[in-house]
Amino acid sequence: MFEACCAEEPDDGANEYRRLLFQKRHTDPRDPAHEVDYMLFMCVNFLQLCKSARVFKNGARKEVLTAMKDLGFDRAVEFGEAGREALYQEIRNAAARYFKTCESSGYNRRLFGLMSSGEDNRKERMCRDAWQMSEGLAGRTGLQNEMKEWNRGVFDAFAATGGWAGDAFRDYCSRMS
Repeated sequence: MFEACCAEEPDDGANEYRRLLFQKRHTDPRDPAHEVDYMLFMCVNFLQLCKSARVFKNGARKEVLTAMKDLGFDRAVEFGEAGREALYQEIRNAAARYFKTCESSGYNRRLFGLMSSGEDNRKERMCRDAWQMSEGLAGRTGLQNEMKEWNRGVFDAFAATGGWAGDAFRDYCSRMS
């Protein structure tokens, strides 16, 4: 399906990069037949790295840079604005998939998973997750510039979850700084 989409659309100069991003995002190097989503994994992993970056800043920094390099983020500049936009779209798609899981009844459960939280608590946790996997991690590791596209994609995906989300994220950022 991906190849068909690339063939139907005029090449803006970044189709080669889109193929690379798709391959790196969805192929398990240890088992190519196993479908994965490494960028979705980055969302979850970055949440944990943000927490550990308070104590292990250099380790978290190294892990973020390695993950971004492994997924080809550094190659976007080779394809100019079209490459940057392709990277942004992949990031936004992965973050949107993460936030879609937040709609599940299993998200943000309390008391060892026995009780569900209210809607306000779910939104607050989603906002915290968005901040931790983007601005929070970038700030704690000093990678604001390197994570610029990542942060933009995460914010835009989060803001698209509802009319409340963009303002809630900006408010959360101001409280955390």
